[in-house]
Amino acid sequence: MGADSTFDKGSDQTMKRNVLLLLSLFCASCVSVFTQTFTPDTSLVIDPTPQEASAFYDKTRPPFLAVYQKAKKTLVLLAASHGPQSLPAVQYAFEEYTPNVALIEREPGFPFGNCNEHEDAYTAALSGKNNIPLVRTDADLETQWKYAKKHGFSYDDFQMLWIIRNAYGFAKYEGKQTNAAQEIRDYKRTVHNPVWGELFTEERLLAYFNKHYHKDFNTTDFISFYMDLMEVSPKEWVRETPFYKIMHGQPDVRSVFMLENIAAALNEYQVVFSEMGARHFIDIHKALEKMLGKPHYITADQLPTQQIWQDCTLDGLQEKVLVP
Repeated sequence: MGADSTFDKGSDQTMKRNVLLLLSLFCASCVSVFTQTFTPDTSLVIDPTPQEASAFYDKTRPPFLAVYQKAKKTLVLLAASHGPQSLPAVQYAFEEYTPNVALIEREPGFPFGNCNEHEDAYTAALSGKNNIPLVRTDADLETQWKYAKKHGFSYDDFQMLWIIRNAYGFAKYEGKQTNAAQEIRDYKRTVHNPVWGELFTEERLLAYFNKHYHKDFNTTDFISFYMDLMEVSPKEWVRETPFYKIMHGQPDVRSVFMLENIAAALNEYQVVFSEMGARHFIDIHKALEKMLGKPHYITADQLPTQQIWQDCTLDGLQEKVLVP
């Protein structure tokens, strides 16, 4: 009787230990699921060929949302067509998914455009309205200039990249023709750093533009000109321009930084909204799929009608840095 009693107690204790061990292993696996660390494979960030980009756009035209869900985390990513046509997707993402943080394609310290015309500024406005932090995920200007210089581009090449982008924005949103003097003033105010190089004079800007783009700067239609430069399958002359070469050499600087910020946000927040130009999305989509699995796409024509906040403001905006 005593021996049997001792055996029963020992067996019972062993069973309890085994149950506790199984429970501890189960709980550890639960914790690992809920505390999964997202680490992007940046080696998968590449600039697609024109053929690859065309094939992607043939299936899904921007603007569109790509929604990823993994380990109780949600990423809602807007692959934008820059401009007011992307605002409904931002509105829908905020109302449908209620993000805890918002990420935008915008350089640190760079001024916002009108929030009812630009998707990054509209995202900032909704972030302030909903009391969530906003994170700028584009590489800073210093980093972008260092990249250009490292790869053999001159400061004139870098200046003209920004001047062309600004001239297009002025023509699109103001409906007016720009000129060399105005663009030099705007560039000096927003981008120029005298340490990087010498600011264009009007004479040098006009000569540079004529040499590399074979046009008169002051009479160029910058809307159609910019569309040519940004075409998915560009003409041969476009591929030879410094603008095209810098833009398509930057995924390892700009797109990688956007991807790193997405991973950092997912490691800290439950629901993440991120917006970027569709070209950046194509750069990083393979890395995103490896990290999060395949997304669910929502195209612009699938969105219900959205009530856009026309008198939006940036009141209450709180900015945060996730990746130094």
